[in-house]
Amino acid sequence: MAESSGVPKDLRPRRRRRDQDEGEDPSADRPPSRWADAALALLLAVVDIMALAGMALFMFLAGMSHSEPSSRPSTGHGVPLLVFALFWVVPGALGVSAFVQARLSMPISATVQGLFFVVGVVLGFGATRMLLSFA
Repeated sequence: MAESSGVPKDLRPRRRRRDQDEGEDPSADRPPSRWADAALALLLAVVDIMALAGMALFMFLAGMSHSEPSSRPSTGHGVPLLVFALFWVVPGALGVSAFVQARLSMPISATVQGLFFVVGVVLGFGATRMLLSFA
């Protein structure tokens, strides 16, 4: 007797019990639920806001430390590369996070991370211009 798919039940391919016992998870191919994606996006947004606020605070403190009028001229000592690296670590981490979220098929988290990545890059360019003006 044929079922609604048109293939008799005894001719349909069967899943072997052995395949499931070997650790294959049939839900492994499915992307995460939208609720999990939205919850992760909210959590990452809070963390990203704190990271970007810390970056902006560091920029503010660095700018204020060099804004005092001094009677002696600048010696032109330059800015160490470690300081540039500190300003570009946050945008780099945001970019990697956006890429990972996109690869995990989590569009909400990937979009949020991408937007924070853009803000981080803008702050990174601002910090670079500020640091180069000190040299």
